[in-house]
Amino acid sequence: MQILRSWWRVRYPLYVLGLLVGMVMMWLPFKTFQDNDAWESRLRVHGVPAQAVVDELVHKRRNTMHVRYEFGGAQRQAEVGCWEVCLPAGSAVPIWVNPNDPGDLVTDFGILSGHRGRLQGVVGAAGLTLSGWMVLAVIARLYQRRRDRRQGDGQRQQRDQRQRQFLNARPGTKRKPSRRQRNPD
Repeated sequence: MQILRSWWRVRYPLYVLGLLVGMVMMWLPFKTFQDNDAWESRLRVHGVPAQAVVDELVHKRRNTMHVRYEFGGAQRQAEVGCWEVCLPAGSAVPIWVNPNDPGDLVTDFGILSGHRGRLQGVVGAAGLTLSGWMVLAVIARLYQRRRDRRQGDGQRQQRDQRQRQFLNARPGTKRKPSRRQRNPD
């Protein structure tokens, strides 16, 4: 039993560490979402306004619009995710383009180019799973300790009852059959 208790003491910091790592992993998508919102606002202020035309709308696992626009005298193309607003091919969309990176843009309806945050979403889901497993492991271990304590209490009660029976036994009333005195006839 002592070995199990010491093993719990070794694993407990690992459970806490796993819980903390999982919580940080869950925080990452929220941080990315805030950063993307800040970048969208910054592009609207410091970006160069332009007009884009939806080239095609792709329906796969994620809906994507391919847009064409002219920037710096060159024809450019970018992908824009469309989970809220999907425009048909040929539609015009006002955009703001990053002057330092012409492939970086924000649309009029607030969507940044590319598929940002997809990896962070997967990491967040993994963090949720990890945190959930660590919480369940701690709860299961505490339940196990409680059950062990109850079993120990039951065993302790049985042991105490046997000791009381032994101590309360009246001496000399019961003898072994081999020590009986024979009646002399």
